[in-house]
Amino acid sequence: MSKSYKLSVFVVTIVFSLLVWWGMGLAKEKPFAGITLNILMESISDTDVVEQVLPEFEKETGIKVEIEAVEYMTMHDKLIPQLLAPEKSGTYDFLIVDNYWIGEFVAGGWLIPLDDLIARTPSFNLENYIPSLISQFAQVGGITYMIPFWPYPHGIVYRTDITESPEFQKAYQEQFGRNWREPQSIEEYAEVVKLAGRVTPPEVYGAAMQAARIDPIVMEWLDFLFSMGGDIYDRTTWECIIDNEAGVKAAELYKNLLEEAAQPGVTGADFNERATLFVQGKAVFNIVHTPQMIEYRDPKISRVYDKIRLIPVPKSGLLGCWLWGIQKSSPHPEAAWEFISWVESREIAYKRAMIGAMPAQGWIYEDPAFLEKNPWQTYTGKMIAMQKSVPNVSRSTQVVEIIGENMSAYVIGEISSAREALDKAAKDLTKLIQGDPMLKFLKK
Repeated sequence: MSKSYKLSVFVVTIVFSLLVWWGMGLAKEKPFAGITLNILMESISDTDVVEQVLPEFEKETGIKVEIEAVEYMTMHDKLIPQLLAPEKSGTYDFLIVDNYWIGEFVAGGWLIPLDDLIARTPSFNLENYIPSLISQFAQVGGITYMIPFWPYPHGIVYRTDITESPEFQKAYQEQFGRNWREPQSIEEYAEVVKLAGRVTPPEVYGAAMQAARIDPIVMEWLDFLFSMGGDIYDRTTWECIIDNEAGVKAAELYKNLLEEAAQPGVTGADFNERATLFVQGKAVFNIVHTPQMIEYRDPKISRVYDKIRLIPVPKSGLLGCWLWGIQKSSPHPEAAWEFISWVESREIAYKRAMIGAMPAQGWIYEDPAFLEKNPWQTYTGKMIAMQKSVPNVSRSTQVVEIIGENMSAYVIGEISSAREALDKAAKDLTKLIQGDPMLKFLKK
């Protein structure tokens, strides 16, 4: 055997070994390369932001993500058959969960607990998130089932051109005996709103409100209830307390504000109609889902885009959140976690926030560059930290229906008093929670 032949064999062996080593390293670095992940998401701006960072994820991991974006009203019906499918046989690899559905999905045993995956991912840290998002949404009974995606706290937005006007300042001083200040309680907010309605021209109302039956009225009234220290259930004993003194006062205050300061036809107004009224400059105050501030501050849409300020609902308010989850029917749960842990890494979460997403991680709300770009977000982290959600019972949508039916009947006069309306609601809410499978988690 010639020396040249031996040398050739040696070189080939070395090259082959290097190729094998490189291939093993590549496989280790991109263990899920070639997989396509599918997810159902809502057609909203935060979904658009996720789509913008997907090419970077595919380049880093070799995983492709296909998003099916649909309107909210169709999401639940599309998800349920997938959640009921046998293990690893579903169409979607992971999902986003509205907090309304948490109790139903956890009680159904449809979600994969994430604690083991989190423990195996040193780069991922739950401590990055605002604690209220973990305690109220992500964890149930001490188990992590979901990761916060984007929160939607409620805040108060108001027109600074009105509150800084000489007419308003004088009227405020005369009524309150002090210089203008932002409301310190929901009762004070109601009085300021009524004052604004008296000071402004007839076509500009004190507040744009949403008291249409069921969801709109509940989503607004709960801000009053939570701000006044009330709740739907005692979240330790799970006794219904909606009809206590705080609940009755909150209902009476809300109805009074509808009658004295809101726009005509308010008992038929929903989320979109309320927003349209405000961006047209026809209201001074508005309790807002904070993601709507993108629309409110858009000069192409809003006539008051440069004349508004966002502040917290005093003391508390209603908090909502969308979360990432992996269902047991996921065909590729490990690859799905690869995406979730990547998109929620500090680097990508920050990038999404700077593009325009609503952050769930608390440190972003303290970042100077983020606040310089989004000064309206100054109080958002504080709002998220102090607010409450609709309880995570397995039939939370029915909780909303019961409250909405009775509050609607009260504000339009079908029920004569707040006490009667809330007593009726409490009776049905008590029946609803009895035997709820979520209680075994919630009472831990």
